[in-house]
Parts: sequence; structure tokens; C-alpha cells
Amino acid sequence: MQLVIFRLGRENYGVPVARVKEIIRPIDAFAVPGMTGPVEGVINLRGEIIPVLRVHGLLGVDGGSGGDARKRRIVILDADGGGFGFLVDEVTEVVRVSTGDLRPAPEVGEDELHREAILGIVQVSGRMVVCVDLRVLVSGSIDMKELAGQVS
Repeated sequence: MQLVIFRLGRENYGVPVARVKEIIRPIDAFAVPGMTGPVEGVINLRGEIIPVLRVHGLLGVDGGSGGDARKRRIVILDADGGGFGFLVDEVTEVVRVSTGDLRPAPEVGEDELHREAILGIVQVSGRMVVCVDLRVLVSGSIDMKELAGQVS
């Protein structure tokens, strides 16, 4: 499987390439009244209104804006309730890994949502990469269909 590897804070994460629609440079997100939690706002991407999320907090990563702002990106994913984007500190690479190299994440804590959202852990170029299904993580935190209704 191919993974898009990205960084949040000092941690490395990966999402399957098949879920990624595109990767763009950050553009100003417009706040929508009533949106809370990880929702940064919405962007207009070639006529499509896309909610942009800050998933740092959902993954327990410091959301401080340290690092090089020029490396930040918005990764746009397809989801059942419509597409959404999430802010990352840097996209580092796209790699191919064997599904056999993917190790289960240790079961710590009792948060069922996080256990379902973490696909496993793989070592890439000497770094540990947590593979996540952000659709599962986000859908457990906010209702994507409701979010799509608020922005349409």
C-alpha cells in the first residue's frame, strides 16, 4: 500500500494514498458561525466548499504553530459525507509499504474511537509512522453530513 507521510508537531503520520484527493498549500479558511471543535473553517476549492480541520488535538499532538510555515499543507480527503481537508505541518513523502510491515498499535487507554482510527504503525526510513484513517477519527468527533449541511 502507498502512504502519504505527514508531520504534526514532531510526530509522523500516514494516510493511504487512495483516500487522498489532493494536497494544496494553505489558503485562508473562512469561519462559519456555529462550527466548533477541530473545524478551522471552510475553503472554496475550484467551486467546491471544503471544511478544513485541525486534527492536532484529535490525535493528542500539540497544535502550536512551530516550524516552517512554508512547509504547511492542507491534505484533501474524500469522505462519505463529502470531502474535507486537514492542516498538517509538513508532507514529507509518499512511500510504498508492505501491509505485512504494518504492526498493530498498542492498546493503551479505553478510547474505542482512536483504536478504530489507528490502522497500525510502520517504520519508514528509520522513523515510526502511525497510520491513521482520518475519516474514522473525524466522523467520531464531528458529524460530516451535518458539517456539509452547514457549509452548503
